[in-house]
Amino acid sequence: VKGPAECLGMDGRAPVRVFAFPRPTLSKEDRQKFPSYVVKDVPACFSIHFSHGYEDETTGNIVSYFSGWPPNDSKTFLGAWGGFAPDYHQIPPTFLWRMEIDPVTQQCVDLRVSPGSENMCIEHPVVHPNFATRQATYAYAQCCNAVGDSSAPMGYARLRLDGSATPQTHLKPGEKNEEVDVYWIGSRRFAGEPLVVPKKNCNLDREEDAYLLGLVYDAVKDRSALMIFDLENELKAGPVATIWLKSALPHGLHGCFSPDSFVRTSCFC
Repeated sequence: VKGPAECLGMDGRAPVRVFAFPRPTLSKEDRQKFPSYVVKDVPACFSIHFSHGYEDETTGNIVSYFSGWPPNDSKTFLGAWGGFAPDYHQIPPTFLWRMEIDPVTQQCVDLRVSPGSENMCIEHPVVHPNFATRQATYAYAQCCNAVGDSSAPMGYARLRLDGSATPQTHLKPGEKNEEVDVYWIGSRRFAGEPLVVPKKNCNLDREEDAYLLGLVYDAVKDRSALMIFDLENELKAGPVATIWLKSALPHGLHGCFSPDSFVRTSCFC
């Protein structure tokens, strides 16, 4: 018996298609101005998780960021994640990609690792929730390593998206990217998916006016902890609070935050 992912095949070197649809919240009149279309010329890659996307105010192009694999020879859809532990020898490294689509010509005009993020193996990129459809300055992600290898998530990274980061295209596989703000959580500790939480009574237009939350598993203690970073500071300064739980939590994906749950306290899922 196979699971759903094992039933899917993939060609990691085949061109990719992008399907563009109007937002369902648009008025009927606006929807007519935005017909659905398919972009067929996207170079080979494998997108996994999108952090955000927006319409560039200068060019009118659609820009989006996602975690994904470069062209590769994998034939299974995340199949190497099965079993007792992931087989990282079979999993391509995951990078933060920037894709730009021209809605007029309906073509992909740019696809590359986000400049400045070269050799940063990351996953589950997120931005401030108020910037999900706006141009953001920062993306945050689990960080596996800074040498372009495939490995377990061992920290958290802040990646600049505003064009001020110096491209590191000179780096070869195995060479370390020293320019990214990273906090490494320690040996035999594994980072969960991060979440950006705006501060109470904050300015929602300031991305730094927020906290970064991440669940961490300590394999030696067999316990989990919640790490909280103040985004006014560099991540490498470390968390402003670490809350240790009494036991270990199962590795989770795609959480959310509620400032007021049914027990009248904050809730991080």
